[in-house]
Amino acid sequence: MIDFTLSPSMLIAPRSVPFSAWLGHIPFASWLVEQLRPQSIVELGTHRGASFLAFCQAVQEQELTSRVFAVDSWEGDEHAGFYGEDIYNELRDYQQRNYASISEMLRMRFNEALEYFTDGSIDLLHIDGLHTYEAVREDFESWLPKLSSRGVVLFHDTCVRERGFGVWQYWAEISQQYPAFELTHTHGLGVLLVGKERSPALSALADVAAAGGLALINRLFDVLGRNVKNLEELERVYAGLADARGEVVRVSQQEQAQQQHAQQVEQQVQQLQQQVQQLQQQAQQMELQVQQKQGYVEQLERQVQQLSQGSVLSAELRRAIVEEQAQALSEVMSAVVPRLEGNVQKLDQLLRPRPWWRRLTGH
Repeated sequence: MIDFTLSPSMLIAPRSVPFSAWLGHIPFASWLVEQLRPQSIVELGTHRGASFLAFCQAVQEQELTSRVFAVDSWEGDEHAGFYGEDIYNELRDYQQRNYASISEMLRMRFNEALEYFTDGSIDLLHIDGLHTYEAVREDFESWLPKLSSRGVVLFHDTCVRERGFGVWQYWAEISQQYPAFELTHTHGLGVLLVGKERSPALSALADVAAAGGLALINRLFDVLGRNVKNLEELERVYAGLADARGEVVRVSQQEQAQQQHAQQVEQQVQQLQQQVQQLQQQAQQMELQVQQKQGYVEQLERQVQQLSQGSVLSAELRRAIVEEQAQALSEVMSAVVPRLEGNVQKLDQLLRPRPWWRRLTGH
């Protein structure tokens, strides 16, 4: 028979459920905070902040005086993946708006943060950084002196045996040295009781686990965790619907803009067609004018040709008359000169040009 008391803290409704492999452990985290009532909670490896924000919410709702610290470089690693500044900025903004008075985010390496915590000051330590055997062992051993006499350590991903994960291997070793129990759902969460002043509820679970009777407790927190994961999935669906609605609105607006543009183009086409018609009419008028001008030019050319022909005839006629008069004169002279020999005065009168000759020859 398991002596385990149910608590409303297990029914926590997360205010923020960022996508994470840790979501299924949020009900247990809330119950753990209630049972341990820690003065100091330190998380090594935070990423999007699912566990960090769950601890903060539990402390706030239970009106505890706890302080919650998140230590991370927010650069990622080979197991969590590498990511940009947006992950840190989003979490930082949410933390400042909701939990600034009870929590702090330390952006640094795990070993760099050691100097900011005194020995024996941490009641709850959550190790969720790089998941290799060597990294997990180093994190535990370097932070062990910082744990208080009530100290509890959480190890995430104790059930993952792929991609170089070594948490399961280290958990198998360290859980033999301290009282411990393991929740096997949601990739596994190991709970190690390193302090000598142990919570009665946690000690009871460790004893039950040692006797092999933790299956029912595992099932309980698994079911509660599934509700949280379902909530996250619903929020993702709603977010997807909101994005889809936004896309519909955007496409609708784009379609309206395209229709307006099409109407404007159609109006421009109509205006251009009207301009083309006007230009065609102007071209026809100009063609008529050109035809009229061309007819006038042809008429002028004919007149010029006639005048030119007339000028040629006049010149030929003058030459013919001159030649004919010269021939006639020559014949007259041949007949008359012998008769006028000795009569110079008459000859001079005869040879003097007549008025009609001067008019004809210009002499």
